[in-house]
Amino acid sequence: MDYLLGGLAGALLGLLAAFFTQGGIVRWKLFVRLSRMKGRWHRQRWMLAAAGAVMGLYLVWVCGGWNRSATGLLLLSGLLLAASVTDLRKRQIHVDCVLFYSCLFLVYHLTAFSLGTMLSALIGALVGAAVLGLPRLLRPQAVGGGDVLLLAACGFISGFPGLLYLMFRGMLAMAVFGVVQLIRKKVQVKSSLPLAPFLLFGALI
Repeated sequence: MDYLLGGLAGALLGLLAAFFTQGGIVRWKLFVRLSRMKGRWHRQRWMLAAAGAVMGLYLVWVCGGWNRSATGLLLLSGLLLAASVTDLRKRQIHVDCVLFYSCLFLVYHLTAFSLGTMLSALIGALVGAAVLGLPRLLRPQAVGGGDVLLLAACGFISGFPGLLYLMFRGMLAMAVFGVVQLIRKKVQVKSSLPLAPFLLFGALI
């Protein structure tokens, strides 16, 4: 039963990721228009739904059942899945997606009825915002505003020091990938890499 719930919840978050990558709340009319079109848009939706279902099954297995930890990780993964698609495709993080998931994260924390959990979440959000927000103040062209909001949202759901573990795994994966691509001469030293996919990897391992 736990695996069924995890797979269904993951598939739903995958479809939600498709919604945000194909229009979202701000451009919902675009999503409606694309829904009437056959071809790659439909394929992308089903692919994201399948990816979400696999994530749900995997997280239920990792967490030992459908519990609060699995729910939190699945919400985080849902946000990062949606952000990864737009980050890979356009180097963009949609603000409406981050804000929507932040509201879900707030509900998740409120249902814990724990002041300590909420304080940890707020500290995580502040640390996440500061880690990329300060470099953005110094060099606005080097860090995108969407990345700042995304990391703050990740800190809100992960809490502190959970965010640090997430960042360490994600940044380590990014560094390894960057070195491999440099050796293969696929990128240059000054080339930028999308942040969201590596954070998603960090959340799943």
